[in-house]
Amino acid sequence: MSGRRNPDRPITGRRERGDRTRERLIDETVLCIREEGFSAASARHIIERAGVSWGVIQHHFGDRDGLLIAVIDDAVDRLVASLEALSDPAQTIDTTDLVKGAWEAFANPKAMAGLEILISTKELRSGLDSRHMERLGAALATLTQRLETSHGGQNTVALGLLLWTTPVAMMIAEMFAIQPLEVSEAQQAIINLINTRP
Repeated sequence: MSGRRNPDRPITGRRERGDRTRERLIDETVLCIREEGFSAASARHIIERAGVSWGVIQHHFGDRDGLLIAVIDDAVDRLVASLEALSDPAQTIDTTDLVKGAWEAFANPKAMAGLEILISTKELRSGLDSRHMERLGAALATLTQRLETSHGGQNTVALGLLLWTTPVAMMIAEMFAIQPLEVSEAQQAIINLINTRP
């Protein structure tokens, strides 16, 4: 992982087109992983699906690992933004919307692809810096604090853990499921736990 060069991104001029190409490659990588699994996400397969050359990946990401890290970065950015929006004390939110919002934050295709990459690549995982986990941890702590403020009572930390670990567990289960999993009963169980706790 050391020795990876930074991508050569244009400073001015064609930046907008370059950003669209970069986003298209991230999106195509996510689709490839979600549709075919991580093992299918070779650099060759991704460039075939995206209709670009290897040089485009090198230009924007340096190499395949750089592309995979960009998918993780994008997933974490979106996940943290969603959790921060749910945690905003200025917004009124009921338990159902809180649970469903947390579920949507974790169970979206980019978050699921990012998790699959992290599960599948020990070397890549060890090369990431701690900022991803720090940002995610801070957003989860704020969400748990929101839960405590709005609902009070005991076991707030445990319920906060259930609020995010249940959709993550379902994400992992869905990686192996042939058909999409039904999540409404699990969501309702968490809603009931939060609403009826002492």
